[in-house]
Amino acid sequence: MPQKTQRTTGIIVLAGLAVAASLIGVNLLTSERVRRSATGAAGNNRSPGNPGSGTGWLALGGLRERPGPVPADWATSFWAGGGRCGRTSEPEPIVRRPGGAVIDMLQPCPKPPTPLHNAPSLEFGGAKEAGVIRYDDGWTKETRLIGGRYLTVTTGDEALRRRIFDSAGPIETIDGNGCEPAPALAGNLVLRPPSKGGLETVGAVESVSMCRYSTVVSKDDPWPLEASSRILDTAAAKLVDDLVAAPAGSGPNITNPRICGPDPGHEVIILRAHGSKHDQDVIVRYEGCKRNGTDDGSVARQLTSSAAKQIFIRVHEPDGMNVVLYQLLVGPPPPVI
Repeated sequence: MPQKTQRTTGIIVLAGLAVAASLIGVNLLTSERVRRSATGAAGNNRSPGNPGSGTGWLALGGLRERPGPVPADWATSFWAGGGRCGRTSEPEPIVRRPGGAVIDMLQPCPKPPTPLHNAPSLEFGGAKEAGVIRYDDGWTKETRLIGGRYLTVTTGDEALRRRIFDSAGPIETIDGNGCEPAPALAGNLVLRPPSKGGLETVGAVESVSMCRYSTVVSKDDPWPLEASSRILDTAAAKLVDDLVAAPAGSGPNITNPRICGPDPGHEVIILRAHGSKHDQDVIVRYEGCKRNGTDDGSVARQLTSSAAKQIFIRVHEPDGMNVVLYQLLVGPPPPVI
């Protein structure tokens, strides 16, 4: 049965990539993967509060950050907390977020561990308490509890560390990508978005906000927003065209009870298409058994591989996959043993 890593949510920091807790399923686990952020390629480096500045929103749950502190060319990784080696030295500037797969434990630790620091880092949710560590080489590692969530910055640049912390704070009503922290659609009930005529009537597509949510919240973890991004212009229009061109109905769906998890699933993505005539929300389901696909409140459609490969990238890239995502992003899933 598909399972997820424990989520740590609540922080947004502004920079060149979005950051959030990641998804892990039972069908595929990967070792730690470090990826260079691709700002501008999908248009997600602009926001209503920060147009054309070359930066985007770093997001983890219900917190947001103002423009500028984290350089857009920092890499991103799925492992926060340093791994079992007690990492102190980074090979390059990096943002780390929860979700590193267990197979990382099989990787050898350097002997002896490197005490000096090569590059700065920002971690979401990797610490268990606030505090400051000052190293002999002049670097500082500081963890603060912001909005009920831990944020850790390790750097030799005191000004950069201050800017990152000063910019972090809770999302009040909407983040820089146009995503709400806790909309009514982000639940485990099968609700339909309000329809204003559906995607086919939005007019010229200007942008699409992509908002990924957990449907599992609690008193201790009340923030369903896991990640946000925004695509613009040609990229946004292509995604909407592919969504509209998909066959009507639901799918891909699962009939094998051995690999079918909770329905409609632990996650949803809400797309908000911004058009010249009106905006339209679309809910995307991909974690359940019988209700997967897209719904713009007017027509329910299947989620196609073409559309999925435009959605599940960068901040929304899964660290592991259930059968539905594997089928959409990779190909025919392997047999169940």
